[in-house]
Amino acid sequence: MFYPMLWKKIAFRNYFLVAGILFFLSMAGIVIARNSLPPLVPLYYGKPTGEDQLASTAFLFVVPCVSLLITIINLLINRSINDEFIKRILAVSALIVSLMTTVTITKIILLVGFF
Repeated sequence: MFYPMLWKKIAFRNYFLVAGILFFLSMAGIVIARNSLPPLVPLYYGKPTGEDQLASTAFLFVVPCVSLLITIINLLINRSINDEFIKRILAVSALIVSLMTTVTITKIILLVGFF
């Protein structure tokens, strides 16, 4: 009974809820497509073209986890401040990070997956 009361006190909680759902969709997509992926996938797009961009398939799980960490940090900050504008910025930024993570994972899977 204590946790639902905390959830109702969070401003813009639907943004955080969608960010959490996107996290689970990203993780599920990686698990489902794992057998269709090569051992190395292009993950580090900021590095020069070649082997420097490649990472093990297991590192795909790190990307949604970082997104979840950002969402949790934004959620905790959201609960501790009073300014509605900053609360909205934190909620929307958590949603945008999760959405970009989901799109990135999907593009990598579709780029190198053997379907």
